[in-house]
Amino acid sequence: MSEQFPVEDPSWDLDPIFEGGVESESFDREVELLNREVDELQQEVAALELPQEQGQLGRWRQFFDRYFQISDRLREAGSFARALASAHTDEAEAMRMPSRLDDVQTAMRQVRVQLESTFRNIDDAQFALFTDDERFGQMTLWLEELRSDAQRAMDRGREMLAAKLNRDGLHAWGRLYSEVSGRLEVEIERDGQMKTYSVGQAKNLMINADRSVRRAAFEGLQHAWKEASPVCASALHAIRGTQRTLYEERGGDCLTDPLEVNRVERSTIEAMFEAAREFKPVLQRYLKAKARLIGVDRLQWYDLRAPVGEEAKEISYSEAQQFIVDQVEEFSPKMASFCRDALARRWVEAEDRPCKRQGGYCTSFPVSGQIRIFMTFGGTSSGVSTLAHELGHGYHGMVMKKLPASERQMPMGLAETASTLVEALVEQAALRQAGGQRRLALLDQRLERATAFLINIPARFQLEKKMHELRAEGRLHEELLSDVTRQVFERAYGDPVAGVDELFWASKLHFFITGLPFYNFPYTFGYLFSRAVYQRALDDETFRDGLDDLLADTGRMRCEPLAQKYLDADLGSVEFWKEAAGALEEDVQRFEKSVEASL
Repeated sequence: MSEQFPVEDPSWDLDPIFEGGVESESFDREVELLNREVDELQQEVAALELPQEQGQLGRWRQFFDRYFQISDRLREAGSFARALASAHTDEAEAMRMPSRLDDVQTAMRQVRVQLESTFRNIDDAQFALFTDDERFGQMTLWLEELRSDAQRAMDRGREMLAAKLNRDGLHAWGRLYSEVSGRLEVEIERDGQMKTYSVGQAKNLMINADRSVRRAAFEGLQHAWKEASPVCASALHAIRGTQRTLYEERGGDCLTDPLEVNRVERSTIEAMFEAAREFKPVLQRYLKAKARLIGVDRLQWYDLRAPVGEEAKEISYSEAQQFIVDQVEEFSPKMASFCRDALARRWVEAEDRPCKRQGGYCTSFPVSGQIRIFMTFGGTSSGVSTLAHELGHGYHGMVMKKLPASERQMPMGLAETASTLVEALVEQAALRQAGGQRRLALLDQRLERATAFLINIPARFQLEKKMHELRAEGRLHEELLSDVTRQVFERAYGDPVAGVDELFWASKLHFFITGLPFYNFPYTFGYLFSRAVYQRALDDETFRDGLDDLLADTGRMRCEPLAQKYLDADLGSVEFWKEAAGALEEDVQRFEKSVEASL
């Protein structure tokens, strides 16, 4: 393992987790052991009865210790399997790694079902035995959510059956999509020759300065996704159908579970999206100015990320690492030390090559106390931002790694706090150091992200809601999905954009994530909430010193009490969200002036 910084090798080192990759004997042994131990755990939970007095809590404490220990080990194995599948989509054995955990994950879900069944009719006095005992003090929120989930759940028999069926039904459709999309090859004409790219590489070409290259990349992607669209539509039809059935049987709607998983109130999301809608005219001015700058009447979809101004020379991976660490150092030496260590220990897979899945993520390994970051670094400032963002996720995870397992389960919206903050630090530093056309380019990138979070993400939210409505009426097929996608995105972007991506429903992995439905609104939440945290940290050094406390509490508190505690903010107020995005007007004005000066 390298300990030098910055590192030249853009590939990650997974051997400290399980040595040997797809042939790892230690992984094989762990899977076998997990299957056996979860079977034992099922027998233990079946024998547990609700306590009638304090003296009966010892057995429950022993059970929860074992439950969370196994949960951590399962997360460790699952993250390893996902990492191999993400980085080696051309290797059949690597792609099969996640499915090797299907049985044990299903069994663990059944343990949860049995817990919920036991807690379903717990009375207040019995529940207080847990919450009043110091041995369970750190589990209060987790226990409250267990009780709440139990009251919404179907009866035990049906929940157990659903867990079994989802293994080879709901989640199998999601895995099918991952396999199909991971192996997708994109043919693009470059320099008079047809070349083959992965989806991630093709997407990097969508930010090329040459419009013909962007258009060719877009058309290549459209052709590839068009070929895959019948399978994608079948998967989406099955996923939405299963979800709708479960929601109805549990007495909720399509947003009940996503809101609870994200520990956020419906009124908060409504206020947030209302604020986003109010900034739509401001961002449309930015899009119109960008169209003028690149010399078109209206933007095409492949123009949305077109670089303008003066793009920096190709940035090496080493330069990107050094720049990020240098900027973070000024804000938090502790955070910078983590970033430097993670990069030096090759915890990042950033290689720009075919046969990798699209997108990027950060995943934690709770047993070894490590993290890993997956992305495709293409040598652009956008890639620098992505790397900074994922390192922020990693720091957040490291802040929480010593907490009890019941306090490490943070909602996705709050999980974006440190990541977006680190991204903002790097962005601000780049803007300070730039001038003229380079500053214009960076300002464009900032507004591009704002457009994604305040226009594109709300559109995805509306599209996913529409999928549920259409699924209730009949079959989801590729023509219907493309048609409704066009309608939603045309309405969202409005006049400045002439053509949208009708196959966005197929190409966006988030719609096919079966474990976390509505993988969209938390991004807007995280973007705006982190802006509020970032501004407070800049204005108040005392607040900055206590930032780790806020990050740790993201696993202990729901969103609204957390915001009240650290920001004295009401998340149900449209004004809070508007203030968080308030600087956009100034940014757009600066962009418009720079555009006029450039023409």
